[in-house]
Amino acid sequence: MEQLFCNHRKWLESEGESGEQLVLENISSEQLTSEQLRLLTDSILTECSFTDTVLSKIDFYHTEMYSCRFSKASFHKAQFIKSEVNDTDFTDIIFECTNFSNAEFFDCNFLRCTFDNSTFVSVGIWNTVFNECTFANIDFESAYIENAVLVNPKFVNPVNLDKATRIIINVGTIKKPVLLSHEESVKWIQEHL
Repeated sequence: MEQLFCNHRKWLESEGESGEQLVLENISSEQLTSEQLRLLTDSILTECSFTDTVLSKIDFYHTEMYSCRFSKASFHKAQFIKSEVNDTDFTDIIFECTNFSNAEFFDCNFLRCTFDNSTFVSVGIWNTVFNECTFANIDFESAYIENAVLVNPKFVNPVNLDKATRIIINVGTIKKPVLLSHEESVKWIQEHL
């Protein structure tokens, strides 16, 4: 395992000229040291799990995630800039001062998550469920959100909601969607502050 991270460090430092990009499959956070957790930048993670973990200042810049699971974790000043997250579950997560700029989320599930003082600037979100999530002081400038299912959400002081590129929310269910237009979605969020 340590050799994989050594190769990845070389790969990052040489901008891909030497070493090898980190690819992890079926790894749990308990198997990684705190130093290794800080080296997940620009890696590929498949079916990895992160449970009861504090991920402070972790940089997932340009990281690809597929079918991963995050549970009872806390992100503080984490970076998801330009990351691509697919079919990943987030349960009982706190995202505090986290940067999601230019990240893309496809078919993800967020359950009982709190997003606090974070940025969704230019984020792309498609077909994702937010169940009992809180969004406090989130910057939505240039956000593109398509078919986001919102179940019992809580919004507190959304920032730049009027500057979002597109927000289409589903206030129905996955099986029986009730999609709102961009204007209706913004109004719906404003009515649920």
